[in-house]
Amino acid sequence: MDIEHCWEKVFGPGRSLTYRKGQPMILKGSPRGSVLRVVEGWALVTDPHPDGSRTFLELRGRGQLLGETSVLSGGRRNADVTAVCRTTVRVVDGDRFIAELRRNDVLVGMLLRAQEMHRTANMRAGLRSFGVVHGLSRLLLDLAGTAGEPLVEGIPQKVLAYALGVTPRTLYEAVAELERRGALSTRWPVIGITDEAVLRQLAHSDE
Repeated sequence: MDIEHCWEKVFGPGRSLTYRKGQPMILKGSPRGSVLRVVEGWALVTDPHPDGSRTFLELRGRGQLLGETSVLSGGRRNADVTAVCRTTVRVVDGDRFIAELRRNDVLVGMLLRAQEMHRTANMRAGLRSFGVVHGLSRLLLDLAGTAGEPLVEGIPQKVLAYALGVTPRTLYEAVAELERRGALSTRWPVIGITDEAVLRQLAHSDE
């Protein structure tokens, strides 16, 4: 069964919301509520701390869900979510979401697979532990996979730098290196993957 068709049956009757760049979408500690599915754009997921610092968790994009964890657990939201760029989502009430899951085992399977992907995503695996070129290659491949095309659009340099735990200048130098190797063509905020094979080789190297 087509994944998009399955989720469309859940989110099609919902409402559409568009967030501007930098606008909060979900706040940690708020009550469980709706589930959001990204239609266009990117959402930054972080864990805020009392001292004002934040832990980067991941970036979620087209077709991925937001807020499903607290709806399923019945607990409060466990992270902040912010729109990285102009981001459009479809929104359904949490109770409707759970009711649809109970009616469709296929949806349950897809949700479990999606959650496993989130747990093992490059970002959560700790990109900071890799070299910058290595980590950036892995990150861009992951994001392009989410986008469904060899293009990552709308994510500012500073957000990618934050995801990698480096300065924007260090990120710029890594991007320039990938451009020299023919892996990327960049016109911010658009990054085109021009040679996926090179990027994959670098992603699995020790550079």
